[in-house]
Amino acid sequence: MTIGIWDAAMVTAKAATVAATLAASGGVFFLLYSRALLDGICAGRIRRLIRVLVVIAAFAGVAMILAAAASMSGDAGGLADVGLARMILQAGEGRASLIRLIGLILIGASLAGRRSPAAVTLLGAVTAATSFAWVGHVHALSALRGAWLPTLGIVVHLLGVAFWLGALIPLLIVARGADADLLGSDTSRTDMSRIAATVGRFGTAALVVVGALLTAGVVLLCLLLRDVSELWTDDYGRLVLTKILLVSCLLALAAFNHLRLTPRLFAYDTGALQALKRSIKAELAVAGCVLVMTAAMTTLAGPSVLDMSH
Repeated sequence: MTIGIWDAAMVTAKAATVAATLAASGGVFFLLYSRALLDGICAGRIRRLIRVLVVIAAFAGVAMILAAAASMSGDAGGLADVGLARMILQAGEGRASLIRLIGLILIGASLAGRRSPAAVTLLGAVTAATSFAWVGHVHALSALRGAWLPTLGIVVHLLGVAFWLGALIPLLIVARGADADLLGSDTSRTDMSRIAATVGRFGTAALVVVGALLTAGVVLLCLLLRDVSELWTDDYGRLVLTKILLVSCLLALAAFNHLRLTPRLFAYDTGALQALKRSIKAELAVAGCVLVMTAAMTTLAGPSVLDMSH
């Protein structure tokens, strides 16, 4: 598999689009289910983070389309080729981008005021996160077979990833806020209780969400691969296998947080707070690699099940 500079640019832009969109959507989910546990300062920081992610997602989406045009043309001239851009948009990316933009606008507009309409914000988050289901291999498989299962699987998978990814930076914000308070106040036990309750609530919800995410992932894998041997004999399969290994690392970190660090936080162990921040940073790094691998899977290779010559 030969990768040119514009192919790499397209993968990077797609990974940035997916990361920012899902992180913004998941940030909304985090705000909604944790708002009773967040103080005003942390909630305000998370709201600002989400608004920044919305802007990044919008610009990254434009960059992704331009990079795709340049990749098709093979040189920088494709960046200004209106015909190629129109072809990409008409092929399905246009509909997905429009749905994503609507969702991002709903998120940004609803978070612009002090009091956000929860229903509108949630609708925007779900719309933006699931916009990727309107394009790509799973969408093509659904159209080819006229089946609803692949679409349902990718929607559940996207919402699960958004829930998980979108909570990481907000959890880091909460941990840093509590850490700052611990350095010079008499409310350490209150702060530790708050961060422990926030992490605990996320961990409890994550057990269900991650279970659904993994179930959907396995279903999609069975639909997209003809045989398990493709995991090491096919370009697409090898990318999938690499993603599985990275996700396994994420699960190990998440299990460590839930089983080891959260009980220590409830026991007012300040050392657990530092360990939690290091673990979240590691999760963010691995999650970034997973998203780059996902972008490569959907850009540079395709499953054999969609090869009409078979």
